[in-house]
Amino acid sequence: MPYVKVDKARIYYEIYGSGQPLVFVHPPVMGQLTFQSQRALAKHYQVIFIDLFNSGKSTKHVSASEVEVPYLAKMINNVLTKINIQSAVICGYSNGSSVATEFALTYPARTDGLILIGGFPEVSSFLLEKEFNLGIWAAKKELLALFALALPKAHFRSKREQEEMGRWIKRADATVLKDMYEAGKRYVATERLKQLSIPVLTIYGKRDLFSTPYLVYFLQEVKKIDVVIVSQVAHQVPTKTPEECNAIIHQWMVRHI
Repeated sequence: MPYVKVDKARIYYEIYGSGQPLVFVHPPVMGQLTFQSQRALAKHYQVIFIDLFNSGKSTKHVSASEVEVPYLAKMINNVLTKINIQSAVICGYSNGSSVATEFALTYPARTDGLILIGGFPEVSSFLLEKEFNLGIWAAKKELLALFALALPKAHFRSKREQEEMGRWIKRADATVLKDMYEAGKRYVATERLKQLSIPVLTIYGKRDLFSTPYLVYFLQEVKKIDVVIVSQVAHQVPTKTPEECNAIIHQWMVRHI
C-alpha cells in the first residue's frame, strides 16, 4: 500500500492519472472516500487523495498539536515532497478547505491554484459554530457510531458507500476527532486571504446555509476568484452532484491552470 512517513505518522495516499497534479483535502474523519467520484478527473489530471490523521488508513493516534490546521498543511507539503510533486492545485472540501487555504498561504510556490468547496476562512457564524460545537460534544462523548451513521448518510445515497465510509469512521480515535474539530474552530485566515495571488475557485451549494455566507469574505479579499453556485444541493456538492462538481473543476482548470 502507498504510505509515506511524516514525523512518526504513516500517511496513506492514492494517485490516479497523469498531468497537472490536483490534490484533494477531506474534512475530519471522512477520509479520501469523500472524493471517490472525483477519481473520474484522472482522465485529465494527476489526482492525489491523502488520508489525513485519524482518517481512512492513516495513523489514528496523534497529539493535539498535530491536528492544528497549519500542521496539517505542513503534513500535505511533506507528502508532496516525498512523492516528488513540485506544485499542485489544492482542492479542499468543507473543513478541509481550511487546510487547503493554509497550504496555499504557507506554500505559495507549490500552489498552482486553490479550489474551495463549501469553504470558510473562519468559524464565526451562528449556524457553523453550532455545527462545530455539536461535533465537539459528540466526539467528547465518544459517539463514533453517531458520526459513522450521520456523515455517510448525509453524503451518499448508495447504501454500499454509506457502509464503507461508516466502517472507517468507527475505527477513528474520538479524542483526536474532538481535537480536530476544536482546531478547525480556532482557525482564522480571513485577514490573510488578500495574500492569495493564485487563481481561486469557490463552489457552494445553493441550499448550503452553513458555508455560503462566508462567500462574501472571499469576494472582498481575493483578487483572482471565480464563484459557482450549484443548484438543488446543500453542502455536499462533491458527493450529491459529482458530475456537475467535476465539470466545474475541469472547466476552471482548463481556463486558469
